[in-house]
Amino acid sequence: MKLRSLLYPFLFPAWEFLLMILLPSEYYVNASCLQIHPYPICHFYFGPSPFLFLVIALPFTIVALFALWRKRIETALLSGSAGIVVLAGMALLTFDEGIALLTVLLLAPLLQWAGEKVLGIQPDKNGETIWAVSAVLSFLAVWIVARMGPAVSV
Repeated sequence: MKLRSLLYPFLFPAWEFLLMILLPSEYYVNASCLQIHPYPICHFYFGPSPFLFLVIALPFTIVALFALWRKRIETALLSGSAGIVVLAGMALLTFDEGIALLTVLLLAPLLQWAGEKVLGIQPDKNGETIWAVSAVLSFLAVWIVARMGPAVSV
């Protein structure tokens, strides 16, 4: 196993956390306000913009495209499935946090397995585990910042 593959579980969550911190909260915090005289009453909630989805998917897309260019189908499959898992979890965060976390935990190995069966390839188990852990940690980084955004806006 290469050192580079051991960095994925730490590099991608750090990237997601950094991007979410550097982006203005308008990209992921929405508000609905009721005007009560003289002060409005506002409810702040997580509402990701389409740009945020692109930014979150960027590291997984770059690695998948680079792996396809280098003809490493296994790495492209694992990176693509990890990116899909993070995006699905982020989309479900707008509805319910418990369902989003459960989806991320169950969808990562399921997508890897389905991709292996469709493409007829067999990546090593360590690589599958590393990418699944990277997807879950990346989602948790997004979840932390998504929870902090509305709290700071109040």
